[in-house]
Formats: sequence, structure tokens, C-alpha cells
Amino acid sequence: HLISNATYRTLPAKLRMNVIGAPGIEKADFELYSLGVSAVNGCGMCLDAHEAELRKHGLSTEQIQAGIRIGAVVNAVARVLAAEAVAVAEPA
Repeated sequence: HLISNATYRTLPAKLRMNVIGAPGIEKADFELYSLGVSAVNGCGMCLDAHEAELRKHGLSTEQIQAGIRIGAVVNAVARVLAAEAVAVAEPA
């Protein structure tokens, strides 16, 4: 969806991996984690796919939004910690 050539929008992402079928954790939890990653990566097609799966598992709009919010916070914390590690490693 980021390429202006509309032909690509009609093609499936084909990013589903075998682990998605049996991720080793509850399917709804896996979809929530995947939703957060998709939000951080800015992939609208992936967000739609994971949101649809979460709906099938009975999650509410508020629960799905909370999953996205948690993903954003985890990403922000990771970036701050990485930046602090670089700042500490640099000589003054």
C-alpha cells in the first residue's frame, strides 16, 4: 500500500508463516502482539488483517486499541533505552 502502482494493492502480502497457525501461545495474544508490531511498522494492510482476526476471537474495539497503545509504548521505551545506551557509550 506504500507503492503508488495500484497493481501491488491487489496482491496478497503472503507474509503468513507456519508459526501463525500454532504460535505456542494463545492465538488472540499472538494476534495482539502482531497488531502492535504492525502499528509500529505502519502497515495498514497488516493492521486490518490482525484486527479482523482479533474480532473473530471476540475482542472489543477498546481491547484492540489498548493492544496498539501497548505496542506503541513498548516501542517508545525500547527506543529511549537504545538512545540512552548510545549516550552512555559516547565519550563526553
